[in-house]
Amino acid sequence: MLPPNVPENLTEAMLEEAVSQAVEEGTDIENCRFYGDSLPELPGEVLEFSGCCFEKCTFRPCGAERLVFVDCVLEKCDLSGMRFEKCTFQRAVFRNCRMTGTQFTASPLMNVVFDGCLMDFAGFAEIKAQHVLFSECVMKECGFYRFRWQDWTLRACNLNRAEIRETSMKGMDVTSCEMEGITVDIPSLYGMKVTRDQASSLAALLGLVIKDAPQPL
Repeated sequence: MLPPNVPENLTEAMLEEAVSQAVEEGTDIENCRFYGDSLPELPGEVLEFSGCCFEKCTFRPCGAERLVFVDCVLEKCDLSGMRFEKCTFQRAVFRNCRMTGTQFTASPLMNVVFDGCLMDFAGFAEIKAQHVLFSECVMKECGFYRFRWQDWTLRACNLNRAEIRETSMKGMDVTSCEMEGITVDIPSLYGMKVTRDQASSLAALLGLVIKDAPQPL
């Protein structure tokens, strides 16, 4: 897992002004710190952020064709309902962010950390992921669909009522996670590492009925 390479001395900037200038000049936004700003409308634009920090910023669907985040840290940001479609995240950290209903679609994730984020109803579809960590995130009723991964870690996350489809969980250790009421197709379930209690809960997905062994006469 490679951490973001963020310069120590960042330029304090206003997000809307930086975006407007980058769009006008056709350049990337590099080495900036944004605090308490909102991502403006970007209809049809392609925009890259590199070496940037966002703190307490708000992201909403902005109409961008594609966004790229390289060596970026997003801390205590509100991304609820944001749609990242065909976006790229490389060496990025989401820390203590509100991401209720945030959707990632066909967006590569490379060396990405989600740490302490609220991610109820978030969705990940058609994703290629490499070196991705979810740590202590609340992910109730989130969805993973065709999530192709290499080195994916779920650590102490709440995955209650999550849905996992066409996503191989072989070798995935979820013993530190809550997983009550999850929905997962049988091929995806194969090879997942679970506790005995989790196994009992997942047995219902296989149509098994667990009964106590009869007492010897």
